[in-house]
Formats: sequence, C-alpha cells, structure tokens
Amino acid sequence: MKNINWQKIYPHIIAIVIFLVVAALYCKPALQGKVMQQHDLAQWVGMSKGMIDYTDSVGHAPLWTNSMFSGMPGYMIAGYSNNIVPGYFIIILSAGLPQPLDFFFLACICFYFLALVLGIRPWIGIIGALMYAYATYNPIIITVGHVTKMYSIALMPGFIGSLLLLINRKYLWGTALTALFTSALVVENHYQIVYYAIIIAAFMAVAFIIKTIREKDYKHLAIVTVTVLLAAGIGIATNAVMMLPNYEYSKETIRGGSQLGVSGDTASKGTSGLNEDYAFSYSFAISEPFVMMVPRMFGGSSGRPEVEQDKSKAIAALQSMPQELGQQLARNMSYYWGGIESVGTAGPPYVGVIVCFLAIVGFVIVDRKYRWWILACCILTIIMSWGGYFKDVNRLFLEYLPMYNKFRAPSMIIVVPTLLLGMMAVLALEKIMSTSNLSALVQPYKKALLINGGIFVLLIMLYISFDYLTNNDRDLLKQVSSMDDQIKTPVKEFFTGLQEDRKGLFLGDLLRSLFFIIIAAVTLWLYIKNKLKPAIVLTLIGVFSFIDVIAIDTKYMNADDFEAKEDYDSQFVPTAADNQILQDKSFYRVLDLRRGISSAFNSGAITAYFHKTIGGYHPAKLSIYQDLIDSQLYKFPNCLPVINMLNTKYVITQNDQAQQNPGALGNAWFVKSVQFEPDAKAVMKALDTFEPQTVAIAEKSVGNVLKNPGVFDSAATITLLANHNDTVTYKAKTSSEQLAVFSEVYYDKGWNAYIDGKPAPYAKANYVLRAMMIPAGEHTIEYRFEPASHKTGWTITSVTSVIVVVLTLLAVFFEVRRKRNIAK
Repeated sequence: MKNINWQKIYPHIIAIVIFLVVAALYCKPALQGKVMQQHDLAQWVGMSKGMIDYTDSVGHAPLWTNSMFSGMPGYMIAGYSNNIVPGYFIIILSAGLPQPLDFFFLACICFYFLALVLGIRPWIGIIGALMYAYATYNPIIITVGHVTKMYSIALMPGFIGSLLLLINRKYLWGTALTALFTSALVVENHYQIVYYAIIIAAFMAVAFIIKTIREKDYKHLAIVTVTVLLAAGIGIATNAVMMLPNYEYSKETIRGGSQLGVSGDTASKGTSGLNEDYAFSYSFAISEPFVMMVPRMFGGSSGRPEVEQDKSKAIAALQSMPQELGQQLARNMSYYWGGIESVGTAGPPYVGVIVCFLAIVGFVIVDRKYRWWILACCILTIIMSWGGYFKDVNRLFLEYLPMYNKFRAPSMIIVVPTLLLGMMAVLALEKIMSTSNLSALVQPYKKALLINGGIFVLLIMLYISFDYLTNNDRDLLKQVSSMDDQIKTPVKEFFTGLQEDRKGLFLGDLLRSLFFIIIAAVTLWLYIKNKLKPAIVLTLIGVFSFIDVIAIDTKYMNADDFEAKEDYDSQFVPTAADNQILQDKSFYRVLDLRRGISSAFNSGAITAYFHKTIGGYHPAKLSIYQDLIDSQLYKFPNCLPVINMLNTKYVITQNDQAQQNPGALGNAWFVKSVQFEPDAKAVMKALDTFEPQTVAIAEKSVGNVLKNPGVFDSAATITLLANHNDTVTYKAKTSSEQLAVFSEVYYDKGWNAYIDGKPAPYAKANYVLRAMMIPAGEHTIEYRFEPASHKTGWTITSVTSVIVVVLTLLAVFFEVRRKRNIAK
C-alpha cells in the first residue's frame, strides 16, 4: 500500500464517484424499484418468453423459436452461446449497475478512458465523459428501448481509445483492450454502430499512416497494422458463435433481398441490400444537424408536447374550432417538422452547445495530429446523415461503400460527430489549460469566436427563412384551399398557430444556446487574459455544459418515463381472450388483431408472451415471410387459405374476443397434388386462390424432390408427436407414397429432415412452408435444427476467448512488474 501513488489515483476515484452519483440522481426512479416504459424492450420480453421457459425447462436455450412469425432462428433473439468474455467485460466496466444507470456509467467510463489515452487531464476527462454520456440522443434511445444500440454507443470511445493505445506504442495493453472492446462492441449485435466505429477508425488510420510515412517510421506502422488486425480479428472471433449463424441468416432476411424483387422495405436478390427508399428512411433535412447546437430547431419530438398547452397557439386554434375537425387535426399534430416527418422522431440528438463551441475552438487551436481527420470525419458523416435529402452523393455511398446498403436510418450516423465533437472539445480545453504562453492563443481564439458567430448568423437567417411546415402540412393546406370557409379558415388558423409554436421553439432554443455560448466564451477569454484560475474555469465550463445538456435530457427522459413494476408487468397479464385460448394445450398459432393488422406484424411480439403467433416484431424477418406478409397476410380476411396453412387456430379481434378458425389445417397434412410454377412470383400469385388442404404450390426447380402421389390415400394420417423447438417429430401412416406439407417455416440453413433416423430430402412449398415425400408404411419423421455455422462458431469462440483472457492477464502482469521495477 505504501508504494501506491494516491495523488495519481484519487482523481480517477473521484471520477468514478461522480459518474455513479450523476447516474443515480438522473435515474433515481430505477433505484426506487420502478422500471422504464420501453416499447422495444417490452417487445423483446414478449418474443423471448418462450425461449426463456424452454431454457428453464431443459437447461439451455433453443436455437429455434416457435414464438413469432410461425417460427424463426432463436439466436436472433436470445442466443445459446459461449461468448461470455465480452459480457463479463461490459459488466465489469458498468460496475454491475442496473439499467438504465449502467448505460450512462459505461459511457462515462469509456469516454474517460479515451480522454486519458489522449493525454487529457482527469478533470477535463470528467467533463467530456459527462457530456458524451448525457448527449440527448442517449436518453432518447433508452426510453424507446434500444438497449443494444445504447451499449454500443457507450463502448465506442473505449474502442477508439484502445486503438490509440497501439498508436501510442502501448502494444500489449493496446492489443488486449482492442480485442476486448471489439468483442464487446460486436456482442451487442448492433452492426450499424460497429460500422460507424469502423468509419472513425478508418479516418484515424489514414491520418496515422500519412504521419508515419512522412516520419519514415515504417516499423511502428507495421507493428500497429499487424496488432490492430490481430486484436480486432480475435475480438470479432470471440463472437463467432453468434456471428456465423447471423451472417448465414442475414442472406435470407429482408436485408438480403426478396425473391419477388424490390417491394416495400426489401431489395431484390440481385441487389443484395435494402432498396434506396427504405435505406434512406429516417434521413435528416440538410440543416437538421444543427440540432446538435439548437435542440428544438425543428420542433423537438413527434410525440411529446413540446409547448405547454396553455401557451400553444395551435392548441388554442384546435379548441376554438368544431370538435370533430379539431379531433382529426389533433390526431396528426406534431411539433416536429424535420426530415423524419413521415415516420417521426422521439427527440433531437442534442450534443450540447458548449461542446460544439469548444469543438470549433479546437478545430482552430488543436494540433494537426487530430484536427483534420476529426473534421473530415464529422463533415462526411453529417453529409451521410442527409440520406435521401442529398441523394446524388449518398446514392454513391449506398452503391459503392461496402456493406453500407445493409443499413437504414442515415440520421443514426450522428453518433459519430457526437463522439468526435466531444473528443475535440476536451482536446481544446486541454490545449488551453496546458499552454504556458496564453497570449499566443488570443488570435486563434478570436478566429474561433468569429466562426462561432458566423454559425449563429446562419442560424438567424434560417430562423427567418423557414416556413415551419412539413410536406404533409402543405398537402393538407392545399387540399382544404378549395373547401368551404367553415373548414378552410379554422384549418389555416391551426397551421398558422402551429407555425408560430414551431418558430417559438426555434427562437427560444437559439437564445438559450447563445446564452450558454456567451458564458463559455467569456470564461475562456478571461482565462486567456489571466483573469481566472484554471480550477474556476474548469468548474464553470463543467457545471454549465452539464446544465445545458441535462436540461434538455429531462424533457425526453424523466420520472414520467418510469412506472411501478406492477404497472409495467400488467402488459404481460393475460386477457380474457388469452385465457380462453390458453385452455387449448395443442400446438396452434394465433393472429392477434387487437391493435390492427399492421401492428400484428410490426409490433406484435407481446402476443408471443402467451401464444405462438403468426405475427410479431423483429427488424430482420425472413424475406420469404415478409413477402408473405406484404402480398397475402395484410389482405386479411381475404387470405384465408394462407391463414389456414399457417395453422392459425385462433384470431383475437379488436374487442378482445377469441374466435376459433375451423379452417386451420393443423401441423401437417397430406395433399392430393403439387402444382409447379416457374418462379417465386408465380408461386405467390397462386396462393391467392389455391386450396392448401388439397394442393401444394412449389417452384418447378424442386421437381426432383416433390412429385404428385400416384394415388391419393384418403386414409393416410400424419400427426405431431412433439415439438421441442430444435427437434420436431411426426408419426405418419400411409399405404402408398404421399406428399406431406408441414406447417413449419422453410429455412434450409440448419433444418435437416430424417425419416426413421435416416436423412431425407425436403423442399419449400406454398412459398414459406416445408414439404416432403413420405414412403408407404408407418414412419417417424423428424426435423432437427442443426446449423453447422453454430457448431463451428462455438469452437472458434472457445479458442479465441481463451486468447483474449491470456492477453489481458499478460498485460496486467507486465504492468504490475513495470510498476514494481519503477518503485525499486
């Protein structure tokens, strides 16, 4: 203990305490036993319930789930894996805190680590960590339940910091931590954020390569290149048990394309990616990235009351018009009017105006080593966030940037400038605090003030020039322009009031941002002029920058977003209809229409908490099933043949009534004939009018597997013996060879069929189901889900996990030995 340098350690202890206290205060309801109202998390609870019950019963998670979409790979929901190293690493970094405290604490720790690697003093690192962790985008995505995205955002600074360790010649620690942070990033399974982290790393790498070539330091370049590739490769490989099956599955999802060609949110198989319109959904308008400085420049959020009701001119207009007309307008009223108007947004990605101010100062005064690559990366990613509003450029990224067309929501890339502006802000503060000749900063600082002033002049011009209307608003005004005055006049008054409200939000936040910038600018100016001491400067900057951000955060995540555990659990209490259906102990499926047909297939995972549903919620559905939804199931009730072949035994109506479907065909049945069609489109078309109980529809390419039975055996039987997710067993009895159709989703990347224990061929029928020829006699038919990708991944994960642990222990061992040698 006597050899411990407490003077160096206590700032870090203070940092950890501050991060804990702030997280605890902000998330106080969570410590009082309350839980957050998170839509996506509730959906996950629903979809994973069947798998959790199965795990509790047999001791391991299944690889396939029957809960949603008539069946899908379970490892896309809650995997059965051995990649425990990244999970424990995240738990250690987040101090084992409960959600949502752990999100904020983890983000603070990772940014603080990055700041230390950058050579930033701890006190500035604390300021930067709080600014990054509490950037408004983070609490916003937490409230909607984007858990894996938030973990990935929190881990990004740690990943960048570990790469910088290698650049700074800390080879062993850099290798170990790069492997750990890579594995932690990847385990969250949010590859879009991983992709954005790689973009940052790529810009940093280009700057590093140019620098080392200029200095002719080829040995260092070679070492860093090899260690980065090795460490990142090992980190990725620790998740092979998850990644290999996921990669295999991705080719069969909407991101891999549709056999029907471009339709809805899919792309054709030839394009191997999302179509342009879907990929560019959730794009920022050209001037919308300024919300990083002025949060409600575009109205804030789509769903929250951004203006107090008694102060809203739009609300006043609604209250003064005929009730029915007012109700119609109120249903679609939104203060948000930015680029994501068609789908809406939960709030602005506000970075903090003081952070942006400091970053602009940094772009003027910070060393070239960081300045240009950070600036270039910020500019590029802001351009990419424009998506469909800057198509000529972003179409090139979609077509030529590897893997980019697998992702939608270009506005999400704003997490990159959020991190980089935070980096530049702390670099700027460190530069100012470490400069001994402060007079040398006067001219550069004046230049930075002019740039900031120019930005505010631009914002004022935008404030004056905007019309504060969405495209939908303009269309509606155009529609009513030819109507009677009794409709036209109140509608125009409403939109005039809405424009005033939106304009007021912009102006109020513009003045607010100007106030905080003046405080920061004056504080630094007084320091440069030797009027203030460093401690006072950092205290003022830290306090006001946090007040700036947290005041906006609390508009989008506050005590109202928490509820009592009993209230949260109430959504998982079965209704009368659920209880009625649960009396049936057979293997059946349900169509839940309580919230409408669209909700059944886009946010219907809570139904899976109780039943096996043909609907659900998942961003990566099998493309064949998405095609079936788009082309058939959305037509309900005009799709009964398809409903019947999916063994939909019950339909829950909007008034919570359970209606039994007498036409449900059960788990498997024999058909009289097979109808061959030339391609997938023709098969889908045939489903419009076919009779699934007597005929199967298949592509002619499977004619070597399926065929018409010589004589149909009307006495033949096929029954389900057991369905254990990964193993499904049937008993068949027939006097001659017959064609059986199974109400099980076709997925040949792991499902193998056996008759009496011997491998048997099967094929796709009715676009999404399985079919096979059953020989005469009594037979046991078994389907086993045995993805080779999972088995291979398990082995790779086991080996590389040991390597990561050994690397980390070696780093710790040599660090301890080094410090002991120094002490001696």
